[in-house]
Amino acid sequence: MDGEAWDPTTWDLAMAIRLGVEPESDREALDELADAMLVWADDEADRLTPAAVERLWDDELAAAIREGLERVAARGDEWQRATANALAEFDRDPRQAAITRAVVQDLAAQLSQEDHPPFFCACCIEEGLARAPVEARRERALEVAIVTRRNAAVPRAEVAAALAGAVGERPVERLGTRERRAAVRARLGRIGSLAGNSMPALAAELRAIGEEPLSVSPSDDDVWSIVCNALLADVARPELN
Repeated sequence: MDGEAWDPTTWDLAMAIRLGVEPESDREALDELADAMLVWADDEADRLTPAAVERLWDDELAAAIREGLERVAARGDEWQRATANALAEFDRDPRQAAITRAVVQDLAAQLSQEDHPPFFCACCIEEGLARAPVEARRERALEVAIVTRRNAAVPRAEVAAALAGAVGERPVERLGTRERRAAVRARLGRIGSLAGNSMPALAAELRAIGEEPLSVSPSDDDVWSIVCNALLADVARPELN
């Protein structure tokens, strides 16, 4: 309503502070929490956040949160009230403060975005699964496989070589070691385990995919085919990613 006071939430404050994630240095601390944020798994994110805070915590992060709150306070009276409350809690116990948890969750959300194209939407996939016939659900769920390219850990030079030699040997076969294929399925299984409450239809499909045995041939592995094609696209047309 017009004239009604608006009080920024802790999440509003974290978004306004918006510290930037550093993928190389922050990945180990935030990896699983990032997957929880990817599928909007609030309960799982709350469970995982304290450990992520402990792994990330240092004087630099503490100073960045404090400086961020002080900067946001200058936006106006509503922000000043909210930041004053957040700073008071932060001063009492910075690691346990709600603003610290929210900032770390935002960093994890940013990290999750590193693994997929700009218009990827897990919620959209979940909604599509709810309407899809049983026989079409696996294919719809496999749209998530694109986020597992990193887990395959294929050097860019090796992907480029496979692309250049595609006439002699199909890249899906050349790059598809059992270890790589197992790694991408393990990631999908973890995402499924985290999404049980937030995206139950997607969770069921991803858990099943994560648990199934690998095919003998990489060419028969529909999960790997998607990941491999994405890896090739990253090299052939990097502007799309």
